[in-house]
Formats: sequence, C-alpha cells, structure tokens
Amino acid sequence: MSRLPLVLLHHSGGTAQVFDELVRALPASVEPIRLELPGRGRRWREAPIHTAADAVSDLAECLAKTGVTGEFAIFGHSMGAYLGLALAARLEHEPGQVQCSTLFASANAGPLHAQPLFDGDPLRADDEEVLRVAARFGGMDPQILEHEQLRQRAAQLLRADFAICDSFVRTLRGTKTESQLVVCCGTQDIFTDDQLDAWRLSSAANTEIVRFSGDHFYLGSQAEAVSRTVASRLRDKSAELVPTTSGRKEDSSLCGK
Repeated sequence: MSRLPLVLLHHSGGTAQVFDELVRALPASVEPIRLELPGRGRRWREAPIHTAADAVSDLAECLAKTGVTGEFAIFGHSMGAYLGLALAARLEHEPGQVQCSTLFASANAGPLHAQPLFDGDPLRADDEEVLRVAARFGGMDPQILEHEQLRQRAAQLLRADFAICDSFVRTLRGTKTESQLVVCCGTQDIFTDDQLDAWRLSSAANTEIVRFSGDHFYLGSQAEAVSRTVASRLRDKSAELVPTTSGRKEDSSLCGK
C-alpha cells in the first residue's frame, strides 16, 4: 500500500524535533516529512525569515524538492498551523500535481479570531518582551534561559517567528482552503472553544475539533493518541493513492540552500 505523505510544520522558535514522538508513533501507511524554516536545525546557518508570505514561499519550494506528487496532508503546530493553511491554499491556486487533502491545525486559534501578539513591530521588541510572549504558550527550556548565549539565540529566533505570525494575522488571516480541517489542541492550552471553532471559517470542507490531554506542547505526551487521530482521518485517503515518493524510507528535515 502506498504511503500518504504528512508534512510537519513546527511552532515559533522551534525545530522539527518537536515531532519526534509523533513520527515514531505514526503507522507505516503515513510518511512523515518534516520541513524547517531557515535559522534552525539543518538550516541554522541561514538567515531567519520575517514574513508569512516569504515563509510560505520557502515551504512551497522545500515541498517541491521532496518529490511528493498527488495528495498529501499537513500537520502544522502553532505557527505551523497558520503556515499550513496558507501553504494548502496556495497550492490550490497553482497549477501542479500536488494538493493538500487534510490539514491538521494544532495549538492555535482560528485566524479570523486571532490578534497580533504585539502592539507594534515584533522585530523591535527586546528579548524580555519576546520571552514574556513565549511564556504564554509554555515558555522555553529553563536550561536555555540560564545560558546567556543560548537565551539570546532563542529570543532572536522567536522574534523572527513571531513576526511571521503577526504578518499572517495582519495580511493572510482571511485565507481559506478546500482541505478537510482537523483542529487539534491540548485541554490545558490557552485557546477557548470559540477560538478553536473559528477555524471553521478557514475551510470550505468539513471541520472538526479534537482535544488532547495536555498543554501547548501536548504532542510529546500524547503522541500515540495524536497518531491514532491522524491515521483514522487519513486511512481512506492512503488507500486511494498511487505511489507519491521516490523511494524515501525515513522521514527527514528537508530543504537547505
């Protein structure tokens, strides 16, 4: 049976490692493809991106390099949920052989119910303000905060990613996709039922909301439950597919300049 590609998009200040537990839990019928934005992981030498439009263009380029054709799915966590929505919608309006069938929007409010994270330009915020905003969503590893150089590096990356999020809310919040939408969130996260329900305005297809025990970073502790949810929503899709990849056996964090 052919494997259905599942593109994984990370959160602000994060890397593809946030999906480690989920990747291990996914069934053989799902092929995880972890993409990272510049400034982290294998792309740590590249300058970070500051706008949602540039981030989506970068991800579209990365996806094209994977060799995926036909239908695929996206699991976007936090910032990745917004970028996943924008990427899915962009591909629907471009000629080609690739299209997102299902978008898993994780740990974020529906775009039309969202507000900018900062009153002004996030790129002008100092480290303390950036880290205070990050603390609202679970904060950073204490070991990073205690190391001055790592702390500064984390704040720099968060600042760039928060600028992407604010750019999305200010310019792309009305984006709508034809993909089936599965909204995922931890029961202890900060988002209200109304904020999650607002995702229904971002899809022309069916939308459902699934809650998992945990906070903003529920993915690690709830990997098995998330995997079952993903697999059940994609099972029918994978049965319909023809081969979509070029012999990859393992997932990878792809795309570098």
